Amino acid sequence: KGYKYVNNLEPAMDITSLTNRAAQKIFWTELLSGFGVTLAHIFKEPATINYPFEKGPLSPRFRGEHALRRYPSGEERCIACKLCEAICPAQAITIEAEERADGSRRTTRYDIDMTKCIYCGFCQ
Repeated sequence: KGYKYVNNLEPAMDITSLTNRAAQKIFWTELLSGFGVTLAHIFKEPATINYPFEKGPLSPRFRGEHALRRYPSGEERCIACKLCEAICPAQAITIEAEERADGSRRTTRYDIDMTKCIYCGFCQ
């Protein structure tokens, strides 16, 4: 004998219907997985901070703060040795100095051109 068909209709297996069916299945699975990711992130701690009002922690390796430091008495710590000016690979530091009455040097001008600075940390 032969096979007995339960359905009198032949299955539609042309390429267009297969493509449409696959596209719909992929669309809905991707949409549901996207909703799942969104739902998971709703309950997580936020990854951003309200910047001007909250400050994030600085890494101990951060080299972005340049300052001419001073002693508690107000006197500058810089003795105008010009080593930081000499070691700077970007030539971003300019120091001018003059001698004091006691023979030591003091800085009259200490400039860091922040547009040239490459934050190498050699000046520290």
